[in-house]
Amino acid sequence: MEGCFNMGKIVNTHGVKGEIKIYPYTDDLDKFEFFDYLYIEGFGKAKYLIESSRVHKNMVLLKFKGYDDINKITELLNKNVYIERKDSPDDGEGHYVVDLIGCEILDENGDLLGHLKDVLQNTAQDLYEIKKVSDGKIFYIPVVDEFVKQIDIKQKKITVHLIEGMME
Repeated sequence: MEGCFNMGKIVNTHGVKGEIKIYPYTDDLDKFEFFDYLYIEGFGKAKYLIESSRVHKNMVLLKFKGYDDINKITELLNKNVYIERKDSPDDGEGHYVVDLIGCEILDENGDLLGHLKDVLQNTAQDLYEIKKVSDGKIFYIPVVDEFVKQIDIKQKKITVHLIEGMME
């Protein structure tokens, strides 16, 4: 969806009164409390108004207005949820995972190592999944200050420090 970005995926229902469980694609789960609506994959530009939102066990439990029972909500399972970029809370200091995907990964000498394919967020710390330019193979870098030295969202470049064996 143009002008929108993916905030998560509806993975299950919660209870029988229309609540859904969203696997978030952001590390700031409280963002969902500030949204008035979400778009849902495959349902066009219809806004689904949010009645309530809360965090539970690293998931977002959310209820849409007018969806008061489990039978109405099951058609939304396994769909991604989107927010318009202009309506997302932004303090000007952070970035979203979607902003990072596709960034060039450069070493400290400015040499291109690869491109960021994904950010894995279900580990002790996030991991950058990088596809090497040289052979197309995948390698991972923990997202910690020791390895990730600079992120330039505007230039779509991330500078990293590698240790021996990291790209193997």
